[in-house]
Amino acid sequence: MAKRDTIEDFKNRLEQIEPTLFERLQKKDEFSFRVNLHRSNPHEVLELLKKEGFNPKSVPWYDSAFILPIEQRDALIKSQAYTQKLIYIQNLSSIFAALSLGVSKDDWVLDLAAAPGGKALIFSQLAKKVSAVEKDKSRFFMMKRNFKESLAKNIQTYNKDGRFVYKATPQMFDKVFLDAPCSSEAHIDISKGITWWSERRIYKFAKLQKELIISAYESLKSGGTLIYATCTFAPEENEAVVDFLLKNYSDAKVLPIEHNLKDVQSGLTSWEKEKYNKEVKKSLRFLPNGAYSGFFMAKIKKSS
Repeated sequence: MAKRDTIEDFKNRLEQIEPTLFERLQKKDEFSFRVNLHRSNPHEVLELLKKEGFNPKSVPWYDSAFILPIEQRDALIKSQAYTQKLIYIQNLSSIFAALSLGVSKDDWVLDLAAAPGGKALIFSQLAKKVSAVEKDKSRFFMMKRNFKESLAKNIQTYNKDGRFVYKATPQMFDKVFLDAPCSSEAHIDISKGITWWSERRIYKFAKLQKELIISAYESLKSGGTLIYATCTFAPEENEAVVDFLLKNYSDAKVLPIEHNLKDVQSGLTSWEKEKYNKEVKKSLRFLPNGAYSGFFMAKIKKSS
């Protein structure tokens, strides 16, 4: 019988990646939300929330995002702004990654593993049209309802396996976002243990992610931009996947990502016995901090 991975195995692994990760996962004192620009605007939403006793902090790099203490999350879900779909709870790492795609008003954007749909909703506020793909049927219908309730009318939805989307959409999209299914290490609640985490799970997802990033890249127009992201810390699911893409496509270039954020590190260029393309260093690793959850992102250009 195979040995079951323990909380100590998880802790030791995280500390090899970054010494403070395990400790950071145990602290969660803030959360963030953004205004749904399809229904309202920041001024109206802030006025409404202040009447209900909330005093959100602004986010310097995005005037539609705000921060509140974690103790107020349950109260915010009962607020008028939330029940009327004027706001969307989403962590700042995800919001930053979506905005970093650089979507413009004439773009057609593919969100390849889109549920629950938070990033696709950001794209819909900026782009001409968005195609949102989700394989899991229950998550797909929840996502579709989310789009309808948010009044996002320029999103097309597809209940498809993202690994094979490129066969029907070769070089079709101006921008592609792939927040890949992953081992979700950044969302593990240490107090509840690690009942579903294992190194075997990491390797399983890494295989899927490599298939998905190929589909994402093949769907991208020449000259277009792809962001690959996960909410996990495992290099096998992050830098190794980007390295895999670079090995297979000579026209793939990792772009630097400008930011003034704290607790963000460059991508790893090696892990255990593996060495990665030095360009992978341009990717970003978000360390858990306040309203920023643990996250990885790489911005990739398909050369003309």
